[in-house]
Amino acid sequence: MKRRVVVTAIGMASPVGDTAQAAFEALVRAQCGVAPYPDGSLNREVGFVHTDVDIGLPGNQSLMLDRVSTLAMYAARQALEQGGLEAREQTNCGVFVGTGIGGVSALCDAVAGFYNVIKKKIQLVIPAAMPNAPAAHIAQRMVSTQEAQTYATACTAGAVAIGEAFRRIRDGYLDVAVAGGTEAMLRPELLQAWGQLQVLCVDAEKSEQGGCRPFSKGRTGFALGEGAAMMLIESYEHALARGATPIAEICGYGVSNDGTHALRPNHEGQALAIQRALDDARLPLADVRYINAHATGTMTGDRVETRAIRHVFGSHADSLAVSSIKGAIGHLIGAGGAVEAAVTAMSLQKQVLAPTLKYEAGDPECDLDYVPNVARNVHGLGAALSNSFGMGGNNAVLAFAAI
Repeated sequence: MKRRVVVTAIGMASPVGDTAQAAFEALVRAQCGVAPYPDGSLNREVGFVHTDVDIGLPGNQSLMLDRVSTLAMYAARQALEQGGLEAREQTNCGVFVGTGIGGVSALCDAVAGFYNVIKKKIQLVIPAAMPNAPAAHIAQRMVSTQEAQTYATACTAGAVAIGEAFRRIRDGYLDVAVAGGTEAMLRPELLQAWGQLQVLCVDAEKSEQGGCRPFSKGRTGFALGEGAAMMLIESYEHALARGATPIAEICGYGVSNDGTHALRPNHEGQALAIQRALDDARLPLADVRYINAHATGTMTGDRVETRAIRHVFGSHADSLAVSSIKGAIGHLIGAGGAVEAAVTAMSLQKQVLAPTLKYEAGDPECDLDYVPNVARNVHGLGAALSNSFGMGGNNAVLAFAAI
């Protein structure tokens, strides 16, 4: 018998807040966390985490870990503390983490040190750079003897990690898990690499139409961001037994692959993931009233996602609210799907939708209700989707229900 799965706590480090609550409130206020990097080392505006995420790390871990791990551990520690999971329960808690690239700063510094471009750092490069380092360190901190898995599926990684943890709990393999995503690639080398793909937006300070502007006329792409979000998820019975209060229910998960092109999204592949999530959740189309969109602000990507939504929902698409938070935080790549899933869960809990910032109508192929510029209070919002679509053609959609 399949079990119900609920979210009982959320930890987060984001460009607009150092907790999930602070970030959600900032998003509702239409606050933007994309700005010039403080030390001036990056030539583009980015979404960066202001808080000191090394706080509380034992010994020399702040020196030996890549930022991708310290962000993940910061968010996981929040989730565990907020959720009140006792030490003996943490031993039986699974860990599921998504990341697009892993410890890339450790790799960049190792190469620069090798060629004497910078002074060599005291760091064990391999354990710092390996993609499964965040999951491994979270598991070690909890002394977990359950599975600790890592997913590297580009921009869907955080959503996939949550979805796979959901399946384990629903099907009885685990009672509780920490699941989410983390990313830290704010480096000159990586910004140049993203620039090669011509997907980065014009800076807001350089143009009135600059910044990440999902679904808008004249949009130019996304701003790169960093951050992490970790959810504590568990079976409904397990949560009730220990007195935890659910935030929302995860009721479905759908994945697919475009099978067409590594860089060009395909609406049929995206629609398949959306439909699979709805089928998994046994949700009628009419029950869904909100979609937290992947919507990166690229010209092609936003049009394809709009087509995918219309493909699945038909005439009901005109009754949907669809918004993207990437204008506020940037594109967090492997952490993006986790942050967006967390915001979707909190939208159901609080009955408020975060807006799409800097929205300007005018693209005839983006013709849905995008919750423009101002948050929206809703009543009776019972179900919502969180879309994540990644390079390589990987698609992942999570379905949530109000408790």
